[in-house]
Amino acid sequence: MRLPSPLQRALKPLAAATLAAGLVAPAAAQEAIGIGVAPAASGWYFGFSELSRLVSADSPLEVSVRETGGSRENAIRLGRGEIDMGLIDAPGAYEAYTGTGRYENDAIEQMRMVLWVAPSTMHWAVRQDSGIETFEDLEGERFNPSSIGGGGEYITELVFDALGISPDFQRMSMSDAADAVVDGRIVGFSYNGIPPIPAFTEVHSSRPLHVLSLTDEQVATATEALPFLSATEIPEGTYRDMPAATTLGTYIGIAATSDLSEDAAYEFTRAYWENVEQLGQTFAPAQGMSAEISVENTATPLHAGALRYYREIGIEVPEELVPPEAQ
Repeated sequence: MRLPSPLQRALKPLAAATLAAGLVAPAAAQEAIGIGVAPAASGWYFGFSELSRLVSADSPLEVSVRETGGSRENAIRLGRGEIDMGLIDAPGAYEAYTGTGRYENDAIEQMRMVLWVAPSTMHWAVRQDSGIETFEDLEGERFNPSSIGGGGEYITELVFDALGISPDFQRMSMSDAADAVVDGRIVGFSYNGIPPIPAFTEVHSSRPLHVLSLTDEQVATATEALPFLSATEIPEGTYRDMPAATTLGTYIGIAATSDLSEDAAYEFTRAYWENVEQLGQTFAPAQGMSAEISVENTATPLHAGALRYYREIGIEVPEELVPPEAQ
């Protein structure tokens, strides 16, 4: 019997290793997903960075965030195919899809919702010494509708128009509005955000505020006219010595277009909701959110991949949220 040569003996382990390597399937490449978010200094940018990390770790997706100007810019970029997903607010998603409001004659018919990350609450507050107790009392009064160009300003205009109330809107930045309330130059101001709003807390400490509360009839009128808004409550004690107030809220979430693959949207949605409690540990606004709440507060058709996940976990999805490509 012929013994193997030293060279053959040296090559034998290498050949075996090569054969074994050939039997192992190569790791699947992760699909890259870019999310347009908001200014890097914002709390939303931090929160979306956290959720991107969690989704990437529990899915075949490699999710990254991109700094943008926010919801409006993201909707435009989604329509142009410049980003895969984007932070968006409920009014922006609804109007972009329907071609109404700010998107009149410029509809993004392929707009699809994936999920809502956190609620954002409208605050309408006045000085306690102003004598104003109801929304009707704001008729003709000098009132700041929120920061110039912000989502709160837009929502305030829509809500007051629906209610038939016409304050004398004083348009300025949030910091200038806070100073104007303290100085008595305006009766109050508003903002859309996650309570407690720092500016409200600061003003309240030097010039006590009263957060106005909507009646049930006003809530019904506003939400019928503006289906992307829903009733919510600012709990008692959110601001020192203030009772609970009924107000309106919207949601901040993630949208895509029908161009995003169904599998990618499904994996993103699944990984997000399976890790949402962990997200809430580092990004408090996400606490208390669920897939059920997300679907219940959606007025724009869902992405087919998100729809598949919601149905898979037993959520009954309204017919109006089923996109054309999934019917």
